Amino acid sequence: MKLTARFTLTFVLYAAGLLASVAVLAFASGRESLRSATISELLSTAIEKQGALYAWVEGKQQDIAIVAEDPIVVSTTRILRRAPSGSPEAQAARDQWLMEIQPRVGHGEFTGLMVIDPNTGQVLVATDPAEEGEFKENQPFFLDGRIGPYVQDLYYSVALQAPAMAAAAPLRGADGTLLGVLAGRLDLAEMNAIINRRTGVRRTDDAFLVNRSHLFVTQPRLIGDPAVLQRVVYTEAVNRCLTESSGVIDQQDYRGIPVIASYQWLPERELCLIVKLDQAEAYGPARAFGGRVAAISVLAVLAAVLVATVLARGLTRPILALQAGAARFAEGDLALRLPETSKDELGALEHEFNAMAESLAEKDARLRADAAELEAANQELEAFSYSVSHDLRAPLRAVDGFSRILLEEHGAALDGDAHRYLEMVRESTQQMGHLIDDLLAFSRLGRQELARRSIQPATLARQALGLLDGDRAGRSVEIEIDDMPPANADPNLVRQIYVNLLSNALKFTQKRERARIHVGAKTDNDEPVYFVADNGVGFNMEYVGKLFGVFQRLHRSEDYEGTGVGLAIVQRIVHRHGGRAWAEGAVDRGATLYFTLPERSGP
Repeated sequence: MKLTARFTLTFVLYAAGLLASVAVLAFASGRESLRSATISELLSTAIEKQGALYAWVEGKQQDIAIVAEDPIVVSTTRILRRAPSGSPEAQAARDQWLMEIQPRVGHGEFTGLMVIDPNTGQVLVATDPAEEGEFKENQPFFLDGRIGPYVQDLYYSVALQAPAMAAAAPLRGADGTLLGVLAGRLDLAEMNAIINRRTGVRRTDDAFLVNRSHLFVTQPRLIGDPAVLQRVVYTEAVNRCLTESSGVIDQQDYRGIPVIASYQWLPERELCLIVKLDQAEAYGPARAFGGRVAAISVLAVLAAVLVATVLARGLTRPILALQAGAARFAEGDLALRLPETSKDELGALEHEFNAMAESLAEKDARLRADAAELEAANQELEAFSYSVSHDLRAPLRAVDGFSRILLEEHGAALDGDAHRYLEMVRESTQQMGHLIDDLLAFSRLGRQELARRSIQPATLARQALGLLDGDRAGRSVEIEIDDMPPANADPNLVRQIYVNLLSNALKFTQKRERARIHVGAKTDNDEPVYFVADNGVGFNMEYVGKLFGVFQRLHRSEDYEGTGVGLAIVQRIVHRHGGRAWAEGAVDRGATLYFTLPERSGP
């Protein structure tokens, strides 16, 4: 693509990107504002409906309590319990009770009332003659109504073959004697009207109650067929609410339509109140705004095309000359300098290019000198490693050897302290020898080439365990090695990982009567994670950052031997493979050391 077209396209894309970013930010901000307003509206509605529902229930409790205190209702109940059924006295009391109670039925208070014997649960008298003589001894409204005013939540009435809700209160004589239980069925249309009460401002708002069985307790406005106690609902809002929590969530409702839903747990009634609004309506103004912004953006992009074309024609010629010079410089002509032909921005660019070329030429010379110095330093490091490996070991072996000779040939002539001191000298020289070996191995890991191939970690772990037979001699150690996923890694180095980790596990379980070591793998985000776990002394997680450092020890050397380099070697090998190494543990509860071996090449 030619420079003019590229410049024009770049300018247009930049303008379009800028406009798109502004539009997206404006749309997102507007959408979030609409969401916040909708949530506030839903929460306010939920609070209002909750308060109205509680007030309605409390009012029904008061209504049934007032009726239960009516002297005529009390006196007729006493007669009905005492007089033989069907006697003129009982019939007169029944007629008087019906005359007193009838004004309270069918006028917004109760759809039916009855008096129940407090001992047998049998209905003595009812506004519905079909219910007289039936037994209600197992009904919650009867059992709780003997104690005090009570409103039972919605239930399915077998007698009515329909949903029902009841209120009850005790009928007591002047001396406090329980004469009966007054029960009345509530008008469910009242509760439904409270929950479905609307402002009319929204088209898709809806509210309903759900019980613990996921059944609708009130009729949702957007369902045409009867749903109360006949249809279950398992939306995310209902599921969360029935865990006795409250909140707001974006979800699909019972119609499968995205909504914003407020869910409120009502502990006193053990019901879930859902108030929701379709997302399409809630975010409608944001979409309309987005459409207007899109139209304006199209016009702005067309204007940007025109401006970019004009600017490109005036800039491309000197830029092409600068491009040719830069190409030669990129090919390695570091001595190239561009002619500074103008005093404008392009001339300033040519001047800066020349300054950059001069600076790069100087840095190239310094880099070459630094590379030579680094090579010399590496050679010195190799020479130092050789000196440590040979020159330093010789005197250590001499010290150890002469100490051993003194102990073997003159041990009888030495007193106890001298004998102990020589043993300490031997232990120290041997420990220093091990430390030198570990440091050399640690330094060589940075230069050793990786020989990656497909490996079976379980096989390498068993081979490593075979090298540690001496560490298990005379001990009760239970070692479990699982089958593990294969990896692409250097087998010798991975075997060294298992040697160090198993040696570490054997060392820190030596004080256990029965040591247990588990070698296995798990999957974390589709990546195999290998581990070695033990039931040893563990460590304090507060100091886990020191665990893989050279010479970093979390336990006293007097208690557990070692050089403090083994886990540092493990981490170096894992990092060479591009993986991670970490540990988890607790004091006196064992430790688990993890590592990964990614497929990609390590650094």
